[in-house]
Amino acid sequence: MAVICGFRFEVRPETEVVELQADHRTVHVCRECLVLLTVHRRIHHMKVEKVIVEVAERQPLVAFA
Repeated sequence: MAVICGFRFEVRPETEVVELQADHRTVHVCRECLVLLTVHRRIHHMKVEKVIVEVAERQPLVAFA
């Protein structure tokens, strides 16, 4: 099964996607995006929980059939 990464909106196999939860919202991100979020959290002291909520609310501009 394929899943869309909520950060880049790329279609990825289910095995390459991680589910993140924050504030009763869920978002699927690929492993590469998870690495980016982790690095930004450590270097910039970013609140990943806020990013998860923002990404969960966004919708892709292109619909996949």
